[in-house]
Amino acid sequence: MDQPFYEFTILENAFRFEFESIGIQKIRKIILYDETDIPNFYNLSLGDTLPDGKVSFISISNNGDRDKVMATVIQTLLYFFDIYPEAYVLFSGSTPERTRLYQIIIARELTYAAATFSFWGMDEDGVLHPFAKNKLYIGFIISLKTQLPTL
Repeated sequence: MDQPFYEFTILENAFRFEFESIGIQKIRKIILYDETDIPNFYNLSLGDTLPDGKVSFISISNNGDRDKVMATVIQTLLYFFDIYPEAYVLFSGSTPERTRLYQIIIARELTYAAATFSFWGMDEDGVLHPFAKNKLYIGFIISLKTQLPTL
């Protein structure tokens, strides 16, 4: 992705990243990579830090800087994979609209990123498929270029 991104702070051995979204307002953002029960599989979450210090993973900020926020998430993925090259990162949107947005971004960046990353989409039946444009998915997995993971 050849987009400008926000500078971010790396915390907790690269399992947590923080940055400030600067658009209509300033919003403190957090990106978490949480371990799952499956070895080497991590869940990616993007959220807003609320005034009380809690994190919301469902807020809709509409801050006018979506592409820069998504480019920042991608930069944290690059950093995360540099430290954890055997990792598989799972993610989906908190709403069907957000999941569709992530799918659009993957499709847009696929040609550029396919040399470095492998992408899979999960269909409504929970079956993983190599990512294909114009196919509806409910979630995604990304890793460094590798074979399809076995679960």
